[in-house]
Order: sequence, then C-alpha cells, then structure tokens
Amino acid sequence: MMNIFFKLLKREIKLSIDRISIITSYSSFFLMSLLIFTFGIGPDIGKLNELYSPIVWLIMLFSIILISENFLMHDYRDGSLRELQYLGYSEELIIFSKAIVMFLILIIPHFFLIPLCSILLNLNLTELISLSINVILGSPSLILISIISNLLTIQVRQSKVLQFVIIMPFYIPLIIFTTSRNPNETSDIIDLNKFLILIGFFLITLPIVLLSGKMILKEVNK
Repeated sequence: MMNIFFKLLKREIKLSIDRISIITSYSSFFLMSLLIFTFGIGPDIGKLNELYSPIVWLIMLFSIILISENFLMHDYRDGSLRELQYLGYSEELIIFSKAIVMFLILIIPHFFLIPLCSILLNLNLTELISLSINVILGSPSLILISIISNLLTIQVRQSKVLQFVIIMPFYIPLIIFTTSRNPNETSDIIDLNKFLILIGFFLITLPIVLLSGKMILKEVNK
C-alpha cells in the first residue's frame, strides 16, 4: 500500500516540477497582491499590525483557488485521472497525493514570502512566527477545499463563478479562525488555542474531502 502511495506521490511531484510556472505564478500573484494592499493602506503602522493576518490569508486563499486547477484540470483533460483509476489507484490516494504535492509546491514558497511580509507589514518576531505557524496549519485545509472545488467544477462542467458560489461558504469558518485575534493576546504571546482549532479543522476536513472526492471522481469517470 505504501509503495503504491509513494509511486503515485513521485508521479505528482515530477509533474509539478515540470510545471514550474505554477510556482512562479503563485509567488508573483502573492507578492503583487501584498504590495497593492500595503500601498493601499498607506504608512499607518497601527492599521498594518491589525490587518496583516486578514491580508495574508485573503491573498493566499485567492491564490490557491486560482492556481489549484492546474493540479487537476490537466489530468482530467488528458485522461490521466481516468487512467489512474483503471490502473488500480484508489480515489482517496489520488486526492491525498495531489493535496500533499499542492502543499509542497504552493506553501513551501511561503518560507521565503512570509519574511517579506514582516518587512512590508512591520511584523515583530512573535507575529512572524505566529503567522508562519498559522499558514502551515491552516493551508492544508484550504488546499483540500480547493480540490473539492475543482472536482465539482469538473463534474458540473461550469465556469469558476459557480465554483466560488458553491465552495466559498466552506472557507468562511477557516478564515474566521485564522484571522481572528484574542483581545487578551499581545504581540509577545502566541495563541496556542488557535493552532489547536486549525489542527482540528484539518482533521475534520480531511475525511470529508476524501469521501466526497471519491464519490465525485467515480461519477466523473463513469
């Protein structure tokens, strides 16, 4: 079982590396959006400190939504999704391997992008660490939801507008938890409760996405 999974994971990583433009597009969109927000707010340090988390998360949300289809639509159009199922790979393994590769390809660049956020948004070390942990723990759920979003788009064969309408309500709880700030929290304290909530959200999201994704893939490839 593990050999099959690692073989599938290796395939996904190789395909993603071949599409290096995905990383470039994602990083460019993230940085440009961050600059626009920063210049739009202006030099008010107080506002930047209050809004840094919502800014980063909203940019990351829309970046993942826009880029995630590259990990699914190509495989669907060239028949790879159907072929993988015929070769005996389970739908759960296909979805899980794509989620892992999306995390590696899209989230690892944040280790370079987030330090830039600390400069543009005037974050101190504690806020930078808190934001980094937030991204690491919260982004897997974003990626899983985006996978279901794209599978639904494939199934109903409609535009991305429908994708936003159907899926956006599922992003709302995650955005609320990742961007909310404890009134008793100071810049010298990291909110551990928020991190535990993000872990719990992922543990709830993962089985739901795997189960629903399995049903959608079976329906799509009938």
